[in-house]
Amino acid sequence: KMLRTLLCSLAIMQAVTAFQMATPFTSFTPSSSLSIGAGPAVSLRSRTSAARSVVMKSPDVNAQAPAFKLPDSTGKLVGLDNFKGKWTVLYFYPKAFTQGCTCQAEGFQKDAGEIKKLGAEIVGVSTDPVQKLDEFAKAYGLTFPLLSDENGKTAEAYGSALKLPFVGTFANRKTFIIDPTSRLRYAFDSVDAKKSSADVIAKLKELQA
Repeated sequence: KMLRTLLCSLAIMQAVTAFQMATPFTSFTPSSSLSIGAGPAVSLRSRTSAARSVVMKSPDVNAQAPAFKLPDSTGKLVGLDNFKGKWTVLYFYPKAFTQGCTCQAEGFQKDAGEIKKLGAEIVGVSTDPVQKLDEFAKAYGLTFPLLSDENGKTAEAYGSALKLPFVGTFANRKTFIIDPTSRLRYAFDSVDAKKSSADVIAKLKELQA
């Protein structure tokens, strides 16, 4: 039984790696299927279900956004209350330095001025450790906070936690817009990293109209 569980977990790791390589710019959905090498298509739903992985539901729109307090890339603690009175773009991403996550971060950095003009602050969250976030921010000149959610509790509170037995917890790619009163006003459950910042700007303008 233990061997079967281990083999199943290895299959999950292989499937997720192949999925990230095949579609590095999109959010993970358990219904996705893909081919690994020359073999048959692998259903991520069946693999993840077999190993009891969990992709969680986002909080309800118009509810109070879950509070958090996490270290940023410099080790300073940053919480949702730091952004009270401003709009907040809170985005979760799987892993620093990967292709999709780098593309998304660079997009937010490029549009940071326009987002700031809309009265909003950008905040990125992943399960990466502080040191890796520091390296990521410096490598790509990122000036907005990157927060380290190593235990995945904040990702879990926002329905962004992707849990894989024997692999760990990652932040699935999701983006949330939170208003100045800390209410969650919009959730992007399906995110295209290439268009993420443009989609956020359009939605901010719509919400503020």
